[in-house]
Amino acid sequence: MKTALITGCNRGLGEGIRNVLLRNGYKVIGLNRSVSNCKIENYLEIECDISSSQNIEKIKNNVDEKIDLLIINAGIRRFNKIENMKKEDWESSVNTNLNGAFYVLNNFTENVKRAKGDIVVVGSHSEKYTFEEGSAYCSTKLALRGMAECLREELRYDDIRVMYLSLGSIKNRDHNIDEEWKLMPEEIGEAIESLIELPKKVYMPYIDMRPLKPLKDEKKGIEKLQYV
Repeated sequence: MKTALITGCNRGLGEGIRNVLLRNGYKVIGLNRSVSNCKIENYLEIECDISSSQNIEKIKNNVDEKIDLLIINAGIRRFNKIENMKKEDWESSVNTNLNGAFYVLNNFTENVKRAKGDIVVVGSHSEKYTFEEGSAYCSTKLALRGMAECLREELRYDDIRVMYLSLGSIKNRDHNIDEEWKLMPEEIGEAIESLIELPKKVYMPYIDMRPLKPLKDEKKGIEKLQYV
C-alpha cells in the first residue's frame, strides 16, 4: 500500500484530494491544524499547525515510513490593503503558506526519497494574476512557486518529480450561490492521481488548471487582461 502525506486535508480542497487517494488504495496521513476525529479506514489524522517548525519536528519521529506522495496543500487567506493590513495577518500568511511548506519539505523530503515518490505543491493563479487587497496571499503563492521550482532542480536526479499546480477557481466552500462552474475538490484529486500515474520519465513540473467555462466577463480586449 502506498502512503500519501497531505497538509490541510480535513476540509475543502484537501479533503477532496484525500478522498480520491483513499479510494485509489492509498494510506493517507493528514497534518491538520484542527482534527475532525473522523474514523476512516487507512486515514491517520495528526493535529499539527505547520506554521511552527517545532510542531513539525515533534511529529517527525512518528512518521518514519516511506512517503510515495507528499502534497503541500495547507494555506490561509488574509485579504486587506497593504496600508490597512494587520501585521499579524501578514505574518500568519507567511508562516503558514510559505514557512509551513518549507518546514514540511525540510523534514519529510528524505521520506519521499526513500520511496522515489512524487511531491505536489498546490498553488494558485494568484501567483501570476494579482488583485487588490491580495498582497499577503499573492506574495506567498508566488514565493511558494519559486520554492517548488528550486526543489524541482534539486530532486529530479533522485527520481522525484516535483509538480506545482497553479489552480483557478475552486468550489471548496458553500457560498449559497451557483458555483457549479468552478473546479470541484475531488476533480483536483483526480487530476493529481492522473499526473502521478504517468510514466516516471514523464515530468510535468508546472500545471495550469482552471474551469472550462468560467463566468463570462462583459469587458473586452485589454480590459480583460486581469484574470477574474
